Amino acid sequence: MLRCSSGKYWSSAAATSSGHVRTENEDTYLIDGIHGLWAVADGMGGHQQGSLASQLVAESLLSISMEDELESRLEQAARALQAVNFHLSCERTLTAPRQMIGSTAMVLIAQSGRASCLWVGDSRCYLLRRGVLYQISEDHSLVQQWVNAKRITPEEAKQHPQNNVITRAIGASPDLLLASAEFELYADDMLLLCSDGLYREVSTDVIIKSLSSLVPEKAVKTLMQHGLAGAASDNITAVVVRIN
Repeated sequence: MLRCSSGKYWSSAAATSSGHVRTENEDTYLIDGIHGLWAVADGMGGHQQGSLASQLVAESLLSISMEDELESRLEQAARALQAVNFHLSCERTLTAPRQMIGSTAMVLIAQSGRASCLWVGDSRCYLLRRGVLYQISEDHSLVQQWVNAKRITPEEAKQHPQNNVITRAIGASPDLLLASAEFELYADDMLLLCSDGLYREVSTDVIIKSLSSLVPEKAVKTLMQHGLAGAASDNITAVVVRIN
């Protein structure tokens, strides 16, 4: 089901699907176009543990003050994710030490012509500006490490059998290392937050064409249609934001 949320400076839309193979959707998104806060979390763990983990991530971000400056809100988001990490790490140690219970997180906060992304794992943030697509985030994954070390090419990484192995996640370790990026915003910028289930199913060209509509609802519908047109073996989530 498509959801929309708009404010004075931006408009946004989001949708999620369990895909064609999995019976449960472990993805969760947060969309608050009024206050400039969006997120995608991709849970892992099975037996409803993954969906619980991703929901905890999204719910924790609701504690962020909507009135503070961007830097302060980013720090609050980081503390919220650290708290969820501590909770999930303790839960895993006490109840299921051999089972992975965790989630990725991709958080976007916008304010006064600027934005910050905060992430862990392989959910992504893309920016389309004047027809050029930029990947703002860098995956915390095994194949990305190999790409950085020049052991494999980006194209080889896409097809590698271990391209779903992530190296960081909320709940994976007591020590959570988050990554962040800050950038300026301009009118008609289009931003996409998504789980790996989407970008593994759609091409860069499809992402560019979808975001080029400059209409978040239309872009989300197109991305989800293309994502579900293939095998869709994983959950698929897309959040699209337009800067007015």
